[in-house]
Amino acid sequence: MSDGGSLLLLAEAVFQRGEEVPTVFNDHLKERLSRAVEKHLPAAVALYRQLHTHPELSGQEQATAARAAEKLTRAGLEVATGLGGHGVAGLLRNGDGRRLLIRGDMDALPIREETGLEYASTISCLSAEGASVPVMHACGHDLHTTAVLGAAAVLAELREQWAGELIVACQPAEETVGGAKLMLADGLYERFGRPDWGVALHVRPELPTGTVGLGEGVQSSGCSSLDVTIRGRGGHGAYPHKAIDPVVLAAQFVLAAQTVVSRQTNPAEMVLVTIGSIHGGSKRNVIPEAVELKLTVRGYKEEVVAAAETALQRHARGLALAVGLGEAEMPVFRRAEPPFRPVVNDACVTGILRGLFTDLLGAERVVRLDPSTGSEDFSDFSPPGAEVPLCMFKIGCTAPERLARVESGLEGLGLLHTPRFAPDAEPTLRTAITTLAAAALGLLGPDR
Repeated sequence: MSDGGSLLLLAEAVFQRGEEVPTVFNDHLKERLSRAVEKHLPAAVALYRQLHTHPELSGQEQATAARAAEKLTRAGLEVATGLGGHGVAGLLRNGDGRRLLIRGDMDALPIREETGLEYASTISCLSAEGASVPVMHACGHDLHTTAVLGAAAVLAELREQWAGELIVACQPAEETVGGAKLMLADGLYERFGRPDWGVALHVRPELPTGTVGLGEGVQSSGCSSLDVTIRGRGGHGAYPHKAIDPVVLAAQFVLAAQTVVSRQTNPAEMVLVTIGSIHGGSKRNVIPEAVELKLTVRGYKEEVVAAAETALQRHARGLALAVGLGEAEMPVFRRAEPPFRPVVNDACVTGILRGLFTDLLGAERVVRLDPSTGSEDFSDFSPPGAEVPLCMFKIGCTAPERLARVESGLEGLGLLHTPRFAPDAEPTLRTAITTLAAAALGLLGPDR
């Protein structure tokens, strides 16, 4: 296997010189890893299909959590359930050494599936607001969870090839309420110990199966989700001069919000303001009392997101003052969900994993990725003041021949968060389980 005792020091040294990290598994370990992955792959594919057919919304992952706990227990891990809601974590002790956390998220989305798969979801359930909604795994969380469970089974089988402790975290509520932070608040690290590193993966349909993408530094944006009430004074549509129309104020605010991006943020910084929902009024000839907006603010730096939020509040207040509204009628901003911090990949850990993946998969199948403007809460496993070096990498999940048809315009690509998202399950899981297990073998070598 890789030179365990010197790998981390070597990685740190060569990264400082701007060089690639030379990391090599010997042929025996590569064969052992491949055989173990193939042994556990059929069960992983079956579990993935089961999870895909039975998706659960954020905060409702009870059945998914039960399956995860069962798989971890069967692999010989110490299991804790009910962490931060339906969170599940397992600990595999394997002698003295460092501690690695690998994470998979479990929740699905309120989307009606249109993939045509034989194992497609047909489930509907009640949302947090009490409405009946269709549910689909449109972001690959079923595959993420299956991959970390499969990697745990492989690493349990290959105990003689590594030393230390492995934490497997199956996280609830990634899409909504910050399940990572909830798991930590519920004592994940107190129970199992603070890890030396944290690793996660995410599917990416734009990449072909068998391909891995990763990069150092910022990988996903921070995000604040806000609900805004623009208030006015209602009245008859025939007499607008006797009212203060919040629909007009809301329209002005929507346009003003984009000047926060184009004219009030340094062009060298990334910030996005997206207003995804506007609701106001009930009848065409009635000026309503208020308009409700739902928006997100994203950026690669927390301070840039905070400055944009402040600017939005200043614009909304200025518009209200300009039409003569009083202090008690000012717009109201409410945080709809916990904010997401940017995910930042540790340079040294990422360099080690790139070397491992290049050795296992070949240089042509390991690509460098630019930061994503999407957001997610993996960063919360590295809390401020007790930081953990993290690396999140991306897994290609679309068959190469399908990507060729997409590039030729013969069919569309089912992207994340859409009804037609359909990963090519078996080859994607093969790469996902292999890379997660390889990351553990490289970081938790017996001489660490």
